[in-house]
Amino acid sequence: MKRKITILTLLTIVFCCYSCNYLDIVPDELPTEEDAFNDRYAAERYLYSCYSHLPNQRNGGVWLMSTTEVASSLEQSFLQGRYSATAPGYYTYWSICYGAIRRCYLLIDNIDSVPRLDEETKENYKAEARFLIAYYHFLLLRAYGPIPIVEKAYDLDTEIAEFPPRSNFDKCVQWISDLYDYAYNGLLEQQPTNYYGRATRPAAKTLKALLWLYAASPLFNGNTEFYSDSLIDPETGEHLMPQNYDANKWKKALQYALEAETSCNKNGIKPYDGNPDDPDTGEMPYPSNIFEWRARMTYIDRNTNELIWADTRRESTYDLQNNATPYDNTGHSWSNIAPTLETVKRFYTENGLPIDVDPAYYSQAEWMQTDLYEGELTAKLHLKREPRFYAWISFHNGWYEMQKGDAKRIRTSYRKNDTYGIGSRDRDYSMTGYLMKKSVSPSYNTMAGLTQFPFPIIRLSELYLIIAEAAAEAGELETAKNYLNKVRTKAGIPTVEESWKRVPGVTLDQNKLIEIIRQERLIELFMEGNLLWDVKRWKVAEQYVKTPTGLNIMGATDEEFFQETPVSLCNWSFNSPTNYLLPIPEKDVNVVRRLVQNPGY
Repeated sequence: MKRKITILTLLTIVFCCYSCNYLDIVPDELPTEEDAFNDRYAAERYLYSCYSHLPNQRNGGVWLMSTTEVASSLEQSFLQGRYSATAPGYYTYWSICYGAIRRCYLLIDNIDSVPRLDEETKENYKAEARFLIAYYHFLLLRAYGPIPIVEKAYDLDTEIAEFPPRSNFDKCVQWISDLYDYAYNGLLEQQPTNYYGRATRPAAKTLKALLWLYAASPLFNGNTEFYSDSLIDPETGEHLMPQNYDANKWKKALQYALEAETSCNKNGIKPYDGNPDDPDTGEMPYPSNIFEWRARMTYIDRNTNELIWADTRRESTYDLQNNATPYDNTGHSWSNIAPTLETVKRFYTENGLPIDVDPAYYSQAEWMQTDLYEGELTAKLHLKREPRFYAWISFHNGWYEMQKGDAKRIRTSYRKNDTYGIGSRDRDYSMTGYLMKKSVSPSYNTMAGLTQFPFPIIRLSELYLIIAEAAAEAGELETAKNYLNKVRTKAGIPTVEESWKRVPGVTLDQNKLIEIIRQERLIELFMEGNLLWDVKRWKVAEQYVKTPTGLNIMGATDEEFFQETPVSLCNWSFNSPTNYLLPIPEKDVNVVRRLVQNPGY
C-alpha cells in the first residue's frame, strides 16, 4: 500500500494563515480557500495574503538581529549556533516559504473563477503570484542551498513518491530565473500609490540579478572544499552542488543587473537626493550636513525614489525604532540595538579609506584616546569619519537626531553613570556603548509614537553594488569602478580612484577592487538584512560570527570607558562548513527519504 501524507507534514507546505497588516489592507483573519475567490474584494485580500509571509525585517526578531552588525538581547540563539534539524529556532524559512508558495499557486489556479474581475487584473494577479513564487524559492535557495522545486499546489492526499526531491543548485537557479522572466511579462511597470509594495517589473529584473549574484558567488560556484562528498542525490548519485567553477555566472549577473538598471531608470527610480530644506520633510533641521541627511533619510523620506521593492507593513511598538533609541523610562525607547566595535571600525574615514589604511588618520594606538567633537570629549575613533558613520551610529558625546521636548537632537553619553549608560539596570541598555540611528526617523518621538515608512527589500544603491561586484569579478574593472563610485558619491566620499591614490603602493587591480566593493557593500547596506548572507556567499562567515567587542560600558570615566571589551553576553560562534546552510527540519527528512539533509546536521 502506497504511503500518503498531508501537506501539513510534507515539506511543511502548510496553508499558513498569519495575521498581518500588509499594506494596511490585509484583514486580521486571512481568507480561507473556500471564500477567497467569491468576489473581487476577497480575491484582492487573498493576493495580499500571499505577500504576508515575507520576512519582516523590523520585528525585532532573528532577521535583522542575527547579522553580527549589532549586539542585542532580542536574538542570540542563532549566532550562538543553538539551532538544529530538530530545533531550527526562529529560522523557519522552510515552513513559511513553502506555505507561501502553495498559497500563491492556489491563487493562480482559482483567480479565473472570480466573478466581475477583469482579465487584465487577473493576469496581473497571476504575475504577482509567480513573482512571489520565484522570490520565496530564492529565499529557500539562499538559506538551504539546493531545494525541492514546487511547480504546483499539491492536493492533501498526494502520495509521497509524487513530491519533488531536492533539485541540483544550477537547475534551481535557472528555474527561478525563468519564472522571474515569466512573471515580468504580466507585471506593471509601477504600482499605483495605494498598491505600493506590490511587485513591479523593476523589482523582477533586480531580484533576478541578485539571484545570479548568489549563483556566481564562492559558496555556490564550484565549492568542492565543502561539498565534494556531500549533498549527493541518493537515487541518481548526482552532486546537488556545482562541482566546477563557472566564471560565466558573473557575466550573467552583470548582464541582468544592467538590464535591471535600465528598467529602474525607465520608471524613475534614482539615487535619493533630498535635503533638509525641503518643506515636505517637515521641521527636521538635523542632521545639518547634506550627506548625513541623505544617508539617514534615504528610505525614510516619503518622497524617496530609491526603493525598488519595499516592505510596507507598519512598524509596531516592539520593533526596530523603539529598540534602537536611547533609553527613556517615560516612553518606549530601550537602547537595545547596539552596533559592535567591529561595525564602528568598518566605516571609512572622511577620505573614503579604511581607518587602518588611511595614512592621514590616527594610528591604532590613538583610537581610544580622546579629543573634542563639537565641544565634548570622545574617542578619536569617532572623529574624521565619513558621513554615513555620523548618520547611522550614535556614539559617546555624539548626537542622536530625534525629538525630545523642544529639542531636535539629543547628546548621547554612554559611560556607566551617564544619562544613557547602563547605571544599575539589568536590561534596556547598550551592550557596546553605541546605538544605531539608521532606520530611525529624525521625527521619532519616544512619547508620541513611531514614524511609519517602507523598509527596503532591495534599493538602487544595492543594485549599483551588484553591478560593481559582478563587473569586478568578470574583469570589467572600469564598469565596476563606475558603479562603485555612484554609491560613494551619493555617500559624500571621494571616488575610489581619488581615495586610494593617497595610499602608497596600492594598485586597483581586480583583487583589490573586489575587496573594496565588499567593504562598501557592508557599509552602505548596514542593518538592511544582508551582511550574514553576504559573508556566507563569500565563504568568510567565520571571520564575522564570533564574540564581538564594544566599549567598556561599566567604565565611569573616559579612561575606563574607552577600552575595547568583549561583549560577554554575545558568545557567538560559527561551525564551518555546517552553518553555511540551514538544516532541513528533521520531520520532513524522516518522512520523505529522498530529501538529503545538509551536511553537519
